[in-house]
Amino acid sequence: MDRNTVVAFVLILLVMVLMPFYWDMISPPQPEGRQQTTQVDTAKKETSQQDTIRRQSITEPTGSSEKAAEESSPERAKEPTTDLAQLGRADTVVIETADYWMTISNRGGGTFQSIKLKKYPGPNGEPYAELIPDRGPRHVLKFSSVGFEGDTVDYSANLFDLTVENSIDFPDTLEISRPTDLRFVYKTSGGGTIIRKMTFYPDKYHVGLTITLRHFRDIIANRRYNLTWDKGIAITENNAQDDLQYSKAYSLLGDELVDIDAAKAKKGEPEIESMEGTTKWISVRNKYFASIITPVSRNAMGMRLVGTKEKHGELELENYQASITMPYSENAAQEDSFFVYIGPLDYDVLQDYDRDFQRMMNFGWKVIRPISKSVLWAFTQIHKFIPNYGLVLILFGIVVKILVFPLTKKSYVSMKEMQNLQPQIKELREKYKDDSQKLNQEMMKIYKERGVNPMGGCLPMLVQMPLLYALFIVFRTTIELRGAEFIWWIKDLSQPDTIFSLPFSIPLYGANVNVLPIIMGLTMIFQQRMTSGASTQQQKMMMWLMPAIFLLIFNNFPSGLNLYYALFNIMTIIQQKWFIDLPSAPEPAESK
Repeated sequence: MDRNTVVAFVLILLVMVLMPFYWDMISPPQPEGRQQTTQVDTAKKETSQQDTIRRQSITEPTGSSEKAAEESSPERAKEPTTDLAQLGRADTVVIETADYWMTISNRGGGTFQSIKLKKYPGPNGEPYAELIPDRGPRHVLKFSSVGFEGDTVDYSANLFDLTVENSIDFPDTLEISRPTDLRFVYKTSGGGTIIRKMTFYPDKYHVGLTITLRHFRDIIANRRYNLTWDKGIAITENNAQDDLQYSKAYSLLGDELVDIDAAKAKKGEPEIESMEGTTKWISVRNKYFASIITPVSRNAMGMRLVGTKEKHGELELENYQASITMPYSENAAQEDSFFVYIGPLDYDVLQDYDRDFQRMMNFGWKVIRPISKSVLWAFTQIHKFIPNYGLVLILFGIVVKILVFPLTKKSYVSMKEMQNLQPQIKELREKYKDDSQKLNQEMMKIYKERGVNPMGGCLPMLVQMPLLYALFIVFRTTIELRGAEFIWWIKDLSQPDTIFSLPFSIPLYGANVNVLPIIMGLTMIFQQRMTSGASTQQQKMMMWLMPAIFLLIFNNFPSGLNLYYALFNIMTIIQQKWFIDLPSAPEPAESK
């Protein structure tokens, strides 16, 4: 969890806990007794038998077992491959589906030069999110091994021969309407052959990958090879610094999720995590998107994650390298199957793979995660019927407010009773100012007689605090809310609703002027004026202080959270005015 999230949570906690005492301060007893988804593709979980079928479809999506055996035979390696020059093609081909454009190069045997997602806009008004960083050579998915001289043999710069299977022609752009293969072949000087087959699906973000090694026993010295994602994910958000806060590399080693954050790297020294053991997958991510490499035919034997920082103008960019290590069995031919997911960090989509991909998503602390996931589930389900997430949030807020109404009523009654008891408490403090034990006993006696709980005003706030924090997490980190418009100036509920920026920055507040935090502060002031007279100068000052603090804290929070809190205040005012009958102060005793 990043530092800003922790600070936000602590501030929210302090505000919630101190609110009842703040109300007591500005509302002392008066002498006259005054009265306050994008729709998600949800699939059924598969059984182990169905999972086996799915793995076979990834490994052999378009061919028979006989064809696979034929491709693995030594005789097949002797057959000539199709040369790109003979085809008259360039060294790249664009794969197009309903979800993306992928530019694939024969350099390195099928490396990603570009990945543009159709359904997600990029930063600065770009129509599509580009996931491959535009920094240095784009050898994103590369194969390497260790030679007998101890040197790393990297094939990412080598030109492989390319053929297209299950396609009649070879256009510049392949529009995928059925599973389609690209086959890349490279013959080494040592007599070995590398065959990489990539399978593209019309309705999936993942790509099937099969690596076949023939006659490599005299080429790979340490009986293992590496498959590496050699870049992180490009910056896809307008707020680059916010995007970088979520950038990390992950690996699931057994049941342990291992991660590194390049932001922690010391100057000139990379962050490195390297382990051996059953490795289920590796991944790199930014705030909303990820690439994941998963072996499906056998387990990997280890992984290596590397994170570095690089100065780029005013930004300190982060680079990641994630490698998975596969065993080599010294057979004449060995075939390993993988799939490579490159797409959104959509909880339901990742969960459907049943490989714990969703564990890399940030849903807050362990105690908060079930609430965050429940909120996200509720939002996506309601969104199936109400296409505007702003309206979904309003409906959600109304339902929550109705559910907690009994607690809210009890809280306000308790707070008002406490105010009414202040004259008696004051007398007790004067009477027993030198005997704190007796003072506490007498105060508790009065509370018991009047049926008042001193902490009763805190209860609804404490109950709603985990929900408020869960909303903060959901609106800030889940892709379902990314770019979700509400009305007019509110174009993205996951970002502040900025209408203009100041030429300078105010401490805590920042430079952006946002509307919803101002509305939230005004509703707080109106709510307080309904509840208290604020007759003294100190009370008036305190009436403005708390809304000002909230304005500073919440100004840079997601507009969805501020919309919820402003709505919460408005509904509280309505409840307070028409649905809560507060007790009045007892009449002062007549002097005799």
